Amino acid sequence: MKETIDHTIKLCIDAINHSGDGQDLEVLQYIRDYAPQSDQGSGLGIGAEGYRGYRSSYEDLLKRLMHRKRLNDNLDWEKALMLLYYIANYNESDMLLSAKNISDDIIFNHILEHIISNLVAKKDVENGLKFIPNFRTTTIFREENNQDNGYLIILRYYAAQGDPINFFSHFKLAEPSKNKSELAELKAFLVESFAEKHTIEEAINLCKHKNLGKKFLINALNSFAKTGKYHELIDIFAKYPELRQLENETELSVLSTCYFVAKKNEFLIADDFDVLFERALNLDRKIKSGVASLQDAVLFNLGSAEYENKERREKCRKAIKNNSIKKEFDGRFD
Repeated sequence: MKETIDHTIKLCIDAINHSGDGQDLEVLQYIRDYAPQSDQGSGLGIGAEGYRGYRSSYEDLLKRLMHRKRLNDNLDWEKALMLLYYIANYNESDMLLSAKNISDDIIFNHILEHIISNLVAKKDVENGLKFIPNFRTTTIFREENNQDNGYLIILRYYAAQGDPINFFSHFKLAEPSKNKSELAELKAFLVESFAEKHTIEEAINLCKHKNLGKKFLINALNSFAKTGKYHELIDIFAKYPELRQLENETELSVLSTCYFVAKKNEFLIADDFDVLFERALNLDRKIKSGVASLQDAVLFNLGSAEYENKERREKCRKAIKNNSIKKEFDGRFD
């Protein structure tokens, strides 16, 4: 069995080294015949980490490959190779040794991201850091050593842990000037994770860090809002009026989230629907919540909070102007 799967892994690497030209029918047949139908391995996932640590599951990748008739390019072969590494139960050192036979530097770096993501998922950050120097230099628009991709994986781990000390100790290694959007998302994730474990005062203080700032206060507040502690949140805004950020209507945005969570969990809170609804109607529709209008987002929260009150629910639905959001709202009550 080991000789067969090692041979199949070699077929994948040979195909990658020949621009995707290889014995794909044999590889796909092996996957159909021998791949377990459910994850019998580590449960770590496959591939590099995506948004907030998301990785494809073994079952997802297997399903995609089981019904393929051909492997058409190097990215297809890469997926098959990572699945086979998983089935063969290669450890991280074995994978690196095998992947060193890959001549395509981009595919090799993808495998290395998979390896480092594995180690981070095991909470073995120390060894994950040791693998980063193995990244190969590539030249597309300019020469890059690609090690920042490894450090982004490390930062994602520390963001999830709410660990600002270790996060910022590796921050510059992730090349902030190059990875602005990725690091903005990770900083938001860090603040939210930190706020889940600390007091709101400590989270506010964290946002004073030179690499954060007041624009991340909403992440701390949103994290607190998810607790459903509505009256405590009102007290926080009274104590720290600067958090209201009237230019962005942060207070109303966060209160509507907290109101929904409190109602969903049947917490005993004041009936502030009318007040919040009137404030929502007076919002400037140019103010955004992500890609949507904040007004529609607040109305969505309020209507969801009052789903058992048909009159209030319909009142919110009617006031939502974006048809896609209105359709999503309707879907919650089908």
